[in-house]
Amino acid sequence: VLHCSSASLSKLWRAASIQLLNRNLRSLGFLTPQPKFVLTMAAMIPPAQLQELQQEKARLFAEFIEMNPPHFTGEDLVAKWEELYDDTIASAVVKTSQGPSSDDANPVFPYEKLRAVLGDGGNWKWPRMWRQLDALERRGAAYRQDESLNFGLPNKNPGIRAQRCLVVGGGPCGLRLGIELALAGHSVMIFEKRREERGPMGELKKLGFTCRINRLHMYAYIRQDLANLNGKEFMSREACYPVFTEPETTSIGVHELQCLLLKNALLLGVDFRLGACYSSAKPRLEAGSLLPQWRVECSYDEMAATRYLRSQQTSKAVEDFDALIGCDGGRSGVRLTQAKHFGDVERKKFVDLVGIVANVQKVSRKRLRELGFEYGQEPSDMNRTKLAFPAFFKEVQDKAGADIETLIYYKASHYNYLILVPKREDLVRHGLSGRVYHFGVVLERAAQDARSEEKVKLKRYVRKILDAVGIPIDDQLENGGYVEAPNDVMAFDFSECWTTTTPINFNFPALVQGDATGHRGLVGRQQSGAATGSSSHLPFLAVCGDSVQEPFWPLGLGISRGWQGVMDTCYALDNLYNKSCYTNILGKPEDAISWQEHFEMHREQLALNFKWGNKLQISPELSKGEYDDQGLVVSHWHRFAKECEKPTISLEVDPYARYEIPAKERMRHLAALSKDPTWIHPRVQRLHNMCRYYEEVEQRLKKGQEVVLEKRLISLNGLAVALHRQFARGLRKLPTPMAPLKAWDLAQEAKEHVERRCSTSSVSSSSTVVPLHSKVPANLPPRKKAELAMLRVQIENLSKNLAACHQLEREILASAAE
Repeated sequence: VLHCSSASLSKLWRAASIQLLNRNLRSLGFLTPQPKFVLTMAAMIPPAQLQELQQEKARLFAEFIEMNPPHFTGEDLVAKWEELYDDTIASAVVKTSQGPSSDDANPVFPYEKLRAVLGDGGNWKWPRMWRQLDALERRGAAYRQDESLNFGLPNKNPGIRAQRCLVVGGGPCGLRLGIELALAGHSVMIFEKRREERGPMGELKKLGFTCRINRLHMYAYIRQDLANLNGKEFMSREACYPVFTEPETTSIGVHELQCLLLKNALLLGVDFRLGACYSSAKPRLEAGSLLPQWRVECSYDEMAATRYLRSQQTSKAVEDFDALIGCDGGRSGVRLTQAKHFGDVERKKFVDLVGIVANVQKVSRKRLRELGFEYGQEPSDMNRTKLAFPAFFKEVQDKAGADIETLIYYKASHYNYLILVPKREDLVRHGLSGRVYHFGVVLERAAQDARSEEKVKLKRYVRKILDAVGIPIDDQLENGGYVEAPNDVMAFDFSECWTTTTPINFNFPALVQGDATGHRGLVGRQQSGAATGSSSHLPFLAVCGDSVQEPFWPLGLGISRGWQGVMDTCYALDNLYNKSCYTNILGKPEDAISWQEHFEMHREQLALNFKWGNKLQISPELSKGEYDDQGLVVSHWHRFAKECEKPTISLEVDPYARYEIPAKERMRHLAALSKDPTWIHPRVQRLHNMCRYYEEVEQRLKKGQEVVLEKRLISLNGLAVALHRQFARGLRKLPTPMAPLKAWDLAQEAKEHVERRCSTSSVSSSSTVVPLHSKVPANLPPRKKAELAMLRVQIENLSKNLAACHQLEREILASAAE
């Protein structure tokens, strides 16, 4: 070696690496069944090149995670993602339980490719972040058999047939819907037309999709849902404070929520197309199978056309989708273009009220003391109505001369948020015209209209009320202490509220035949006959969020209804072709249920879901955001998984886990199952399995032992990567064996005890074992019950083995006699 040239040493190193790699691949079972992974010298990626790529991508990923409002916008996030997740990272092939990944046959999420390349990136937060993403429960096609991320539990809904979905609108509901659909294995594309534009001097010319800074009421279960989506890792410390840290605050900014959800959506493979605008859609029949699809006409702005259409000559495009879902707000383009399919719009009249929204800049502690606020502290959040606090509103009227019905105040890290609800006549009395600034109009005109006389009067009116109730505002700051227009002061008409009566619709009149791609050739409401045209066919169509019902902001119900609507839409699409979903209700096996029966039952269930969601009849546990201390989950946690943290509640697609009426029926069913001493609640079982999983991995790492890695990087750009211990803290494999749906501790302890007793006991081969009790005594302790159950299983297995041996003995003797 000492006398070798550098070129010769390089060849020797590459040859040795390839030999080692091929040996490792062969031991993992890749080379025998899949000879295409036999590597040549030219197929290796140089370590120096890989290390350089890892360092660059780790830097970009860190920047991507740290991008948060108000310093960055949604446009910044999308641009950074395009730089991070380029063709090189997209080409990554990783090892899975079903073999090497493939974007077509065996896809993995983008975050799994990034993790395979980056590992923990030298950042102590990243393993926790990867763990949170791993904990998101997969179902349908996203569930991969024998994968560690299943934590020993089965696929919750194996009957899901993946659809190609278009979600119009990149607001909170559109992004949350995209995340949940991706976790079910659906292919999701989101159109968002609003792109921020600024002039050469930084002046705002056009507002972007994360321009809204209004704050949403934070329900306990939504807070937990956001925590499960890496809220504490993806949001800035300042943004986390009023959401997760400060118990007195109960709100989150719309732009903060959008950026959090956008990060999750991109990491989970949602195709987010900024600059894409939905125009119209028509049903069509897919060639060959006659399955209805949406033919969507859309347009792209200049930047989006260059990226997605690879052309600067045209901005028009046509795309085909299986499902069309509008999450594009009160003036929904989907609802307007498909109005005949959504039924009548119900309108409710209220008192002639106007809602005023104001966003006020934060005031420094020093300035707060100068303004007379003791200790330089702001007041706590307020949510008050005249009916409940008459004395408070009487004082406001005396000091400010304003007759208001409701006042809501949320404080945040970068600004404070205020909602006032006066009667229109009170505005007129203060010299205002009662003119309403609709938010859509505000987005288009307010930047040029910020100092109009009418708006200046509105600011003065709000300022009087702020002073009367003791909310700080500093007129020495820019824009008189308000934030930048158009989010400074706005007014909305709350005198009328409308609701879409049929938010989900579909119709499949033909029973088609064909092979197709998973669900092709399966659908039709009629049991005979063929389609004669596309006019009666209606592919899956839905609206969600504010597109369904105009929110009444003072009540703060919009986000809760929106989140329930997201889950209801996922439930509708997940079970669109899943006849096994209603076998218990119909009392028939899946094969005996006709498509007509299935679709009629599906529509009935969806109507009930909409009714419950509209009235927010949420189960008590979900409403509180935690499991009942006297409930089944906590009881099983105390019995079987006390060493783990108390289980946190998760928002589920199944309406029987979310709504109060069906949740009671579900609890009765689970209570009946709990009578079996070996049964354990699936939520506790999953938590327990996760604890054992991570504990065993941590123990191996502490002892310096090799951790067998799943989702290990195999190749980049077709160049193989040498197998080594890649970032073990970020990539973990589930220890085996895993006991699904059994009381782990009791079963394991009973098994070991029985084995010890059997090894020390001598039983005559001629003796007959007769159980003392055919039934388990009621007074037997749980551990003894588990021990008895395990012992009887072993007795049964031994009896079967003995019978098989006797049969084999007879066959051998019979053959000898012949």
